[in-house]
Amino acid sequence: MIKKVFTLFLCMLFSFSFVIAQTVQVNTYGISSRGVDKDSTDIFDLSYNGLKNVGTNTKIYLKGSSDTTLASPTWTLLSKPAGSAADFGVPFDMDSATQIDTLTPDLVGTYVVVFSSGANADTITINAGTYLGIENCSICHSGSVQPDKVTEWKGTKHSTMLQRGLDGILSSHYSAACIKCHTTGYDVNAANNGFDDRPFVFPDTLFPGMYDSMKTAFPDAMKLANIQCESCHGPGSQHMGNITDSKMVKTLDEKNCAWCHDEGTHHGFPDQWEHSGDDATEFDGRGFEGGHAKGAYISFGGRSGCSPCHSGAGYVEWIHEGRPVDANGLPAATTQLPAATNISCAVCHDPHDATNLHQLRALETQLGDGTLVTSDKYSTGTQCMDCHRSRRNAATYASDINNQSVYYGPHHGPQADMMLGKNAPDFGIEFPSSPHGVAQLNGVANSCNNCHMAGDLTDANGNISHVGGHSWNMNDAQGNDFVAACTPCHGDIGTSFTDKKYYVNGNADLDGDGVAQGLQLEVKGMLDTLAAYLPQKNGSVSITGDSTNLTPTIMKAGYVYFWVEQDRSFGIHNPAFTVAILKAAIEAVGGITSINYSDSGIPMEYKLSQNYPNPFNPTTVINFSLRKAGNVYLAVYDALGREVKTLVNERMGAGNYKADWNATNYSSGIYFYRLRSGDFIQIKKMLLLK
Repeated sequence: MIKKVFTLFLCMLFSFSFVIAQTVQVNTYGISSRGVDKDSTDIFDLSYNGLKNVGTNTKIYLKGSSDTTLASPTWTLLSKPAGSAADFGVPFDMDSATQIDTLTPDLVGTYVVVFSSGANADTITINAGTYLGIENCSICHSGSVQPDKVTEWKGTKHSTMLQRGLDGILSSHYSAACIKCHTTGYDVNAANNGFDDRPFVFPDTLFPGMYDSMKTAFPDAMKLANIQCESCHGPGSQHMGNITDSKMVKTLDEKNCAWCHDEGTHHGFPDQWEHSGDDATEFDGRGFEGGHAKGAYISFGGRSGCSPCHSGAGYVEWIHEGRPVDANGLPAATTQLPAATNISCAVCHDPHDATNLHQLRALETQLGDGTLVTSDKYSTGTQCMDCHRSRRNAATYASDINNQSVYYGPHHGPQADMMLGKNAPDFGIEFPSSPHGVAQLNGVANSCNNCHMAGDLTDANGNISHVGGHSWNMNDAQGNDFVAACTPCHGDIGTSFTDKKYYVNGNADLDGDGVAQGLQLEVKGMLDTLAAYLPQKNGSVSITGDSTNLTPTIMKAGYVYFWVEQDRSFGIHNPAFTVAILKAAIEAVGGITSINYSDSGIPMEYKLSQNYPNPFNPTTVINFSLRKAGNVYLAVYDALGREVKTLVNERMGAGNYKADWNATNYSSGIYFYRLRSGDFIQIKKMLLLK
């Protein structure tokens, strides 16, 4: 008996030790040039793309970490090539649970690193090699060999980066300083047979044909011209079909892109991405949960059905498996479940394939009710909507009381459904919809991105902007709203989104509390009104498994509540639809609203309507619609073409308007009225009869 107990104790001790061992990890630590410049620790002096397959003499950074405080952390080089003098640098504690150290592999071969903390340890394998060039990659990765990645790569701008620079196409300021990122293996601090290790002299002048001249003058260097396979996958000298011991790697880590794309004032997308959601504050004080860069994957709990949208690697796997869908046409579980990663550059942009605009992966997607969303109508916003959509068919799901659960609702990312005004619970009503989803900016419909990616890369001080662009933020770290994104269509809306009022037949008091406030506040008021008619638990709306007295009507109204709440824009994405469906839900559960709804959204086109009445005496009304903000001039002319009255002369936002003309002091006859706004000009005739 004692022997059995002792054996059980040993097994338990071994199991406990094994669990503890998993808390220690060692990984590479990539850092961009911008990160090096910002570093105040003096440990980071060179940029590094974070790959485990690197050129010889490349200085790399390693990160040892634990989910508890490190205990006497130790770095050990378990093995290295014969004759190698490689060793670690001076370790630096980033915090009590994270330590950084450096290693410079000096010879071709494999380096096995062990990081330990107390009795726990983890291992990482680094490969060091030299660069060969695209011709060697083509032997196995082009032509009849599938997938033909080299041919795909030739369609991308990466494949012609140096060519366009030397031919004078990229910029008149193109210089030798640019080619470190426009060639392969370029590292002046490393001897790795990269571009800079081969004879090359940057030309004094740039013009079409210079690239071909350089190929003739410096054929060995030009074998590594442009951004080739090895730029992102590491050197290929040790590969030759072998991928063991990091002899060839692939990664979705953003640092592999940031290594070149995050430097100075002209390259800052990764810096914006790192602040996606991080600086954003949601209306009413509720923040986003990490955004694309930090923790978008945290909550999916290892379930493959969730990974297509909650894990970057899961989304790419879903694409590779042919986008499997369930009965509702929504992302289904993949056969493979890769380790969870953030939503990084190469998740949305396919590095190998330029078939789609900006090399985006999504050409189309589908809402839960079967609504097809295609890039020819919604442009690059289709990529966003591939994940930012409800996972339900609202019409059937929201009418079934058996669907009550703690997860009830559209599932936290229903922005596409809201913006398009589609996939709604069935109230027997055809709801109006504002045209944000297809509204055009400078003649281009770009749905999500016209607003969330608006603005310049840098601010007035030359700092990378953390609103708009690849941050997608609509407010900054101080909580200031990015109202500049609204200006091209709406003109001046004030300093906050909450300032912007939305009128329904001249009424902006949408929640009926007697105060006309901004749209977001009114929608919040309507949500509070609806909540009073819905089941509550601990002060919050709850359609959970223990809810009682549920009916299909209550279920549908609850769905609307969660939909508007989880959309997070509080009406901004689709003012007309949001207000109308909240009105329908409130009235369905017995509430009363004072809204007499009509479609007062942003017009899809400029329009000058026929005056009414016509003929008239002595007053008439002229209605007109503006597709976007601009200077507006509306005037009345007599039969000889002389201007007799200016009705409008001001800058106006997009919308529907009316102008009144009182012709008491004018004689009977034919008059003309003319509207001019931007390039739009239209003239109509009216008749005054006294």
